Amino acid sequence: MRLGKFFFTVLVSIVLLGMSSFAANSVNPQIVALLQNIDQIKKSKEITINFKDIDIRDLTYLASQLTGKNIIIPSNLKGKVTLIFSKPISVRDFWNIYTAILKTRGFAIVDRGKFYEIISLTRVKEETPPLEKRLSSGDVLVTYVYRFKNGDVTNVERILGRFRGRRGTLLFYRPANMVIITDTAENIRNFKSVLKLIDSAEKGTEVKIYPLDYAKASEVATALKTVYSSMSKRGVPFVVFPVNSENSLVVSARKDLIPEVDRIIKELDKPVSTNKERTFHVIYLKNSKADDLADTLSKLVTSIAIYSEFPKKKGKAVSISSSKDLIKIVPDTSLNALIVYANDKEYKAIENLVSQLDKKRKQVLVSVFIAEVSQKAMKEIGIKWQIFGKNGGAAFRGGLSDADFYSSVGLSSFAAGFLSSSGQTVNIGGTNVFFPNLLALFSLLESGTGFNVISAPKIFTINNKEATIDVSQVTPFAESVKFDVNGNPIINYSYKPVGLVLKITPHISVDKSIVMETHLEVNDVIGYEKPDIGGIQYVVPITSKRELDTTIKVPDGKTIVLGGLISKKTIETMEGVPLLSSIPVVGNLFRYNSKDTEKTNLFIFMTPYVVETPDEIAKITEWHKKMSELFLKYEKEQKEKMKKEEIKSNIKGND
Repeated sequence: MRLGKFFFTVLVSIVLLGMSSFAANSVNPQIVALLQNIDQIKKSKEITINFKDIDIRDLTYLASQLTGKNIIIPSNLKGKVTLIFSKPISVRDFWNIYTAILKTRGFAIVDRGKFYEIISLTRVKEETPPLEKRLSSGDVLVTYVYRFKNGDVTNVERILGRFRGRRGTLLFYRPANMVIITDTAENIRNFKSVLKLIDSAEKGTEVKIYPLDYAKASEVATALKTVYSSMSKRGVPFVVFPVNSENSLVVSARKDLIPEVDRIIKELDKPVSTNKERTFHVIYLKNSKADDLADTLSKLVTSIAIYSEFPKKKGKAVSISSSKDLIKIVPDTSLNALIVYANDKEYKAIENLVSQLDKKRKQVLVSVFIAEVSQKAMKEIGIKWQIFGKNGGAAFRGGLSDADFYSSVGLSSFAAGFLSSSGQTVNIGGTNVFFPNLLALFSLLESGTGFNVISAPKIFTINNKEATIDVSQVTPFAESVKFDVNGNPIINYSYKPVGLVLKITPHISVDKSIVMETHLEVNDVIGYEKPDIGGIQYVVPITSKRELDTTIKVPDGKTIVLGGLISKKTIETMEGVPLLSSIPVVGNLFRYNSKDTEKTNLFIFMTPYVVETPDEIAKITEWHKKMSELFLKYEKEQKEKMKKEEIKSNIKGND
C-alpha cells in the first residue's frame, strides 16, 4: 500500500513538473508580464485582467500561480478565452470565474488533497461538451467574459437568452456583475453588440428584442433609422441594429417610444401575398451556362416546392410553385440569360438561388506532351533519362538488359511519377508555379534515339469539367465483299478513328493540388491482312488498342508522367536491285526480305496549372511561348547539325 502511494506521488510530481516545463516554455507573454508583479498581486489580493483569445491552458497556469494550487491539466483541455475587466477583481473572484469557464467547456476541477485535477463532465448530459471534430472551423466554440459597468446582470438574462445558440451556454456571476458566454464566433459577435448597447443605455431607456417572422431584419432596421434619425440628431436616444443570423432587431429607445416602435414593426412584419400575377423576368448570368443552370432549376421547381427567403419563422413556408401553374425557367443561350416566369416573391427566391450558383469557377490549364519511344533503341544506345528525381522512386536509363528493362516497366512506380525539379519558376498570384524544363526531353529527339513526339497540346477547362484531346485520323476498314450482276467485286468500307484520345476531368482541392480523372485510349495500325475471296484480294488493317483509366493527384504546376503502355509492331521490308529483283524465281537472288518486330512504349507527360485570373493566363501563355521558341531554335540547330554530318559522311564516302 505504501509502495502504491509512493508511485502515485511520483506520478503526480512528474505531471506537475511537466506543467512547470510547459509554463516556462510556452506561456502567453501577457501572463508572463503579469506574473512579474505576483508578490504585489498576492498582497493586494486583486488583479486587473484584459486578455483576448488566450489559450485556456495558459489561463490554468495563471490560476495555479495566483492561488498556489497544483493543477493537473488533461490533454483534451483546449480552446480560446477572452477576458475583459475594466476594474480590478479579487483573486477569489478570478478563481470562481476560471472554474465557471471550465464548466462551460464541459470540465470540472476536483480537489484531490495535495493537488487539483481537471476532469470531464461527460456523464452529465446537459453539460456534455460539443464534439469539435464534427464541427467546421467556423463553428468552434469560444468563451467571452463581460463585466457590466452600468447595467445589472440580473436584468439581461431574458434578453441574452434569445441569442444563445443550440450549443451555447450562459453563466451569470452576480457577485462580480458579469456574464460568461460560450458560443460560436458569429454568436459571440452578436452578444458583444447587444451587451455594449445594454451597458451604454441611458436612464429611462428600454432595450427590446424583436424577432421577425416575414420581413428582413436589415430592411426593417433601415426603415426605423430613417423614421427616427431626426430624433437622434436632437439628442433623443434611439439605437437599432439587425441580427441577421436570427432575423431579429435590437432596439434601444425611450420607454415612451417603445409602443410606437411596436406598432411600426408590426406593420412592416407582414406576410407578402404569393398569389400575385406572374410576369416575365430576365436574369443575366456572368459565369454559368444558361442551359445548364436552367436545367438544374427546372428540375428543382418541378420536383419540390421552392421556399422563398421569407419567412424566417419556423413551421411557416410559402410555396412558390403549384401543380396547375408551375414556374417557367427557359434559357436564352445567345444572351446567356435565364427567362423566368414567376411572381415577384417567387422571382426573389430564384434570383437569390441563382446568385449563389452563378459563381466564378477556377480554370485548369493542362499541358500535355505525348511521346512514343522504341525499347530497342533505348536499350542499345544507353541514353540516361531520369524521370522521377526527388518526387519519385525509380530511374529509367538506357543500357538495360531485357530482364531488367521489363522488370522496371512492371513496377507500379514506373507507371506514374513526377518529373525532376529542373526547370524555372514563375510567380503567379503570389504563388511560385514550377515549369519543368522539357528541353531535356526534346534532346532525345535526335536521330536514332527511337523517340517520336506524337502530340504536345495545351487545353483549358473549367474545374470539374471534362476536357478531351483527340489526336487521330479516320482510316478506312474493308468489312465485306460482294459482287454485282456482272460479277464485279464491290468492297464495303467503314471508317474508324485511329490515334490517341485523352480525356481529363480536373478537380481542384483546397490545397490547390489537382485530382485528375484520366482516360487514355491509343489505337494503332500494326499490320495488314490480305484476304482472298473469290480471287479478289483486298487489304484489311490490323489495329492494336491500349487503354488506361486512372485517378491521380498532382500538385499545382508539377508534371506527372504516365507510362508502360507497350505495343508491338511487325515491319516487313524488301531491299533489291531494280528490275532484276522483280524477275520471277530468279529475282529472289537479287532481293532481300526481312521481318522485324518492334516494341514501343507510350509516355504521357501532363502538367496542370490552376488559373484564377486573366493575369495568370497571360503569364502562363507567355512562358509557354518562350518554351516554344526555345524548342524551335533547338530543332533548327539539330537539323543543321544533321545536315553537316550528312555532308561529312558523303565526303568520306567519295574519298
